[in-house]
Amino acid sequence: MEQTQSLKNLILDIDEQKIFLPEFQRDFVWEISKTYDLFDSLVKDIFIGAIIYGIPSFEIAIREVDNRKKITKGKKRPALIIKTITKAEIEKRQKLDKSNFRLILDGQQRTTAIYRALKGTDDVWFIAKNDDEIVNSSFETAKLEDLLEEFSGSQDFERLSIRLSDVWDIEQNDYDEEDIKEKFFKNSSYYKNYANEVTFDEKLEFKKYRNLKKKLADLFKSEKLLSFYLLDMNLEKFVVFFERSNTRGVQLNFIDILAAKLYTGNFNLKEKIKEFEVNNPNYDLIPEIIVRSIAYIKSTPKEINRNYILTQLNANDFKDWWDKLCKLYKVTLDFLFLNHFIISQDWMPYDNMIIPMIIFLKEIGGDYHLMNPLQKKFISFWYWNSIFSFRYSGSSNERIIEDSNVLIQIANNKKINSASYFNRLTKLQVLSSDDVYSFDKKANAIYKGILNIINYSSGGLLNWNNDAKLSLNSTLEDHHIFPKNYLNKVLINEADKDLIDCVANRTLVPKLQNIKISDQAPSEYLKTIQAVNPEIGKSLENHLIIRELLDGEYDDEFNFFINLRAEAIFDIIKKVMIDTKENFKDEFYEELKFEESANLNVFSNYKGNRADAVFNPSTSKVFYKGNLYETPSAAAIAVKIEFGAQDGSTENGWTFWKFVDENGIEKKISELRSN
Repeated sequence: MEQTQSLKNLILDIDEQKIFLPEFQRDFVWEISKTYDLFDSLVKDIFIGAIIYGIPSFEIAIREVDNRKKITKGKKRPALIIKTITKAEIEKRQKLDKSNFRLILDGQQRTTAIYRALKGTDDVWFIAKNDDEIVNSSFETAKLEDLLEEFSGSQDFERLSIRLSDVWDIEQNDYDEEDIKEKFFKNSSYYKNYANEVTFDEKLEFKKYRNLKKKLADLFKSEKLLSFYLLDMNLEKFVVFFERSNTRGVQLNFIDILAAKLYTGNFNLKEKIKEFEVNNPNYDLIPEIIVRSIAYIKSTPKEINRNYILTQLNANDFKDWWDKLCKLYKVTLDFLFLNHFIISQDWMPYDNMIIPMIIFLKEIGGDYHLMNPLQKKFISFWYWNSIFSFRYSGSSNERIIEDSNVLIQIANNKKINSASYFNRLTKLQVLSSDDVYSFDKKANAIYKGILNIINYSSGGLLNWNNDAKLSLNSTLEDHHIFPKNYLNKVLINEADKDLIDCVANRTLVPKLQNIKISDQAPSEYLKTIQAVNPEIGKSLENHLIIRELLDGEYDDEFNFFINLRAEAIFDIIKKVMIDTKENFKDEFYEELKFEESANLNVFSNYKGNRADAVFNPSTSKVFYKGNLYETPSAAAIAVKIEFGAQDGSTENGWTFWKFVDENGIEKKISELRSN
């Protein structure tokens, strides 16, 4: 029978050691973007699937939920608690009041993601909308869903933001109001950015912070938020459950729904997808990339979300653009491969990055050979920085639109006027060789990015058997350079064992070759390959691996080897991104300059009401309905009061007012603030 529970009780039950995992459950592997999506669903009351618990009636080995920080070189992570619980102990615990001992049989990734976010192991921030973006209600009365702009790994200096773990901390420790204000609110980027503004009402903004904190705390306490089933299981049922748990149903796909809609307009989307696959066997088509590209081209202002696609696009849009964009899709993949940005399509860090590149390609005439050197330089810098700043984790729709807009400007040989864009783009997650050790899961974009940037630096990875370059459609596996089974036998230090799966111990080789490597010492399996390819040393260096590994003297020097390779990987990252950052900004950024008398038409949409005004970027004054306001915020407050807000309202005018630039792109006037 289905039951429900709250996030709060889930966390407390884990802390009180009432919930464990079977020892054999796979590790926590979710990339952080999946955690953002999970909380987005919880806030929007979208069903996330039931958690299935089991109370075994037999002895079993169990382990705790993984709440360890990411791997750091030289620091030993505590081992997960693994222990055996007997049948008698299970029966005893079940008889105790409120013990409720149980194992997670299905829902481990979701449970662990929730636990890590609320306990602060992973940073998950609720980014709130500004007042003018909230339709049909106020900040105080709006539902949490209506307040949500996005979940992110960092706070937003232009929006009120609150970390989920801070809410949990406040609720568990019962801080008084002054402590909350000083420890959390005043330390926020939002507060520091606007505290010195004349119109910033600290009392009112703190009230909004407390209001948002309360709504999130209520979300945590909601008893109906999580669904679960509790099963009493004997050993036979337990085994059958895990044999069958991965085949319990087929999810309806967004593309299936769209295809059904377009079919009535005489456009057979499924047939067109099949046609591409038959005619282009060396390319994997991702239909959503083509669909979102069509949405970008057709929409004004730009929208590429699923709601817009399903409600606004029609069969004629697809007849006009499907074949053209499929061609641009192939040309873009060819460009990425031939210029060594990707090793193969399967190993591209973010598929959605193809969309801005398609838009750029369309703008320059459909052929990357038409790029000038500066445009190619920008594409390279944008591409690598987007990957290594986790730019496309989380709200990728907004990133796709923003980057498509920027690449259109670059395609038209125009400079970028937004300093904040460069700041976000260059917020790298790898700033030293020590950071390389943190990435050990192939689902992670930076893990893939590191393997790709080695390929980029070497001019294309070579096949160890014959020195031929790996092809676009190669079936590759991330091989352990020091094989995993070998290291598990020879390593004693647990901190060193934590680094076995680190990307610094991985490289990409054809799948069949990886199978043959097995668990031998590095020099042993490499000498087997050397018998086929005497020039294997050249291939090793091409993969950023020292050729001395062939001699056997490093077979017992895993720590030395991985330090050396992590430093070599970081040297590439530093050369490609960090060292070029300032010169790049000098080349591609240009401040908007205005004469004292120059004015800009601006507008806002407050609760469905449009207000038009004139803004002078040089003086920051706003002229609205016959009145001259000294600041954008003062003019914004006047608009709010006009449309029903109470006296005493505050508003951040720099995000309230927007303008349309010369390329037809809608922007906030905060882009002009530094001027």
